[in-house]
Amino acid sequence: TASTSTAFEGDEDHKNKTRSEVFVENYHNYTDLVKFFNILENEFPEIITNYKIGSSVEGRDILAVKITSSAGKTERPLGVPMVKLVANMHGDESVGREMLIALAEYLVKNYGVIERVTKLIDTTEIHLVPSINPDGFERVTRGNYNGVDLNRGFPGQESLSIDPEELFDDREKEVVHVMKWILDNPFVTSINFHDGAVVANYPYDEKSLQPWTKSSVFRDHHQGATEKLQLTPDNAEFVKLASLYSDNHKTMHNGNHTCQKFDRGITNGADWYEIQGGMQDFNYLFTNCMEITLELSCVKKPKASMLQNEWENNRESLLAYLETARGAAHGVVTDQQGTPVKGARVEVIGRSKDVLTTDRGEYWRVLAPGKYRIRAVLGDLQSDEVDIEISSDWTKEVGPKVNLQVKTVTSTTTTTTT
Repeated sequence: TASTSTAFEGDEDHKNKTRSEVFVENYHNYTDLVKFFNILENEFPEIITNYKIGSSVEGRDILAVKITSSAGKTERPLGVPMVKLVANMHGDESVGREMLIALAEYLVKNYGVIERVTKLIDTTEIHLVPSINPDGFERVTRGNYNGVDLNRGFPGQESLSIDPEELFDDREKEVVHVMKWILDNPFVTSINFHDGAVVANYPYDEKSLQPWTKSSVFRDHHQGATEKLQLTPDNAEFVKLASLYSDNHKTMHNGNHTCQKFDRGITNGADWYEIQGGMQDFNYLFTNCMEITLELSCVKKPKASMLQNEWENNRESLLAYLETARGAAHGVVTDQQGTPVKGARVEVIGRSKDVLTTDRGEYWRVLAPGKYRIRAVLGDLQSDEVDIEISSDWTKEVGPKVNLQVKTVTSTTTTTTT
């Protein structure tokens, strides 16, 4: 990528600053990617940190960058949400990879210049992983070095009740590293980028799932209607997330491209292309994270000359999606002594999936605009129920903060917050 600076027109605060435009002119191979991320970190050490999730079968690092304000450089401040964007799971699907490299450059070069970018980085911890299949990218193959499709290699519903250590048995090296990364970090929202279509795909990717038979964070939500089993209990939120990306994309929502057309540019995964062992469903079934799968390009690896156009198509969508994590209802759950509690269930009354608190007692809950009632439960203890409202422009500001205290139940009381 290359960039140029132009005078920034807009806020008075920025009248003496210049805005960096990013130009995506070629594909980055593994060596290029290592070099480019090192350059960015050397130039912007306060806000970007390079790290690796693990390594591939052939020994290439699965490279990642963390972008956050200087306050979160060494440790994430309490309550700051995490969002992740992951690409190139299929080695021959390459557009997402270049979009994330361009996005990293765009974010760090415009921090302190463009108000929207500055606000985003100051309120969210962003993780970008351009390739979880670096061997497949070098070979231009769908699978990894062993010829395995990584998006068929994740645990599904059948594994919800097994010993956590057994989750990693007999899985590809890249899958194990990515699983551990997902399970170890409280990501709020996520995207998995692919190519071969132009659509935002939301869970489930598999039909007839009944996770409540295996996990206590789920409850039956299908009311006997089998067609509802391919939709998650958070379907309204997933449709919102998928639509947010599609609506901000230049061609996805209007079908102005050459491959299959989808209504509003979104689809339920199982309705379109059912798979088992996908990463998207793994995120939802095993963690609090809400991940959608984005198909960006009809052609899996278009000519490099097409990449700039892809960046123009996707830039607004990428920024809008990164803003979703901070719009979540959030807070800290404590016990009666004020000590944060890990593993408390935060329930939305009438909703059939709960989120669990982190080891610092934090929770985030993405909710579509509307009014809700929430509470925390830990064993025999529970908090008061609290009324909250999510506004229609929920990604523009930090969502409602509701701290909850679990205690011995005497009677149910309700408080209200905005």
